[in-house]
Amino acid sequence: MRVYLPALGYAYVGLALVAFAIAGDHLRAAEAFFAIAGFAYLWFLGSLRARLMRYDPDGFFASIVVLGGAAYLPMQAVALASKDVEFAALGAPAAASMVVGSSLAAMHARKVPRWYGSLGIVGGLGVLGVGAGEAAAHWTLSGSALWASVLGFMIWVLATATWLLAHK
Repeated sequence: MRVYLPALGYAYVGLALVAFAIAGDHLRAAEAFFAIAGFAYLWFLGSLRARLMRYDPDGFFASIVVLGGAAYLPMQAVALASKDVEFAALGAPAAASMVVGSSLAAMHARKVPRWYGSLGIVGGLGVLGVGAGEAAAHWTLSGSALWASVLGFMIWVLATATWLLAHK
């Protein structure tokens, strides 16, 4: 059963996208969708941590990933509820730490091809850079409740969930 927990990354992305899409008109419904998305996200994060501990027994990278992942969820929730780009931008370093840390751990353990891990590092730094840009320009991707840094992170979650499920 635990080998299928990474699939909750798909549930997180789907439910969170619905939450962000309806936040402008139906904030309470959006918060309900995001609450379920957050549950799925935490279980996805737990499955990722378990895999990283196998890759990196001393736990350095797993610690960075869990700290970043745990810090990201409340920042994303506040960004959704307030529709404020500053909270989305402040969550970008946490998301980037999760992406870069897991990519480095997998590359260090030679569990992913170097090009795949390098894409993860570039993507994580991209999430960080886009988040900083969103904060500096007070910019949103669509209306007032969706940000490019959030979408970048969600793309990584989908890619990671797919990789974890394919390489049990």
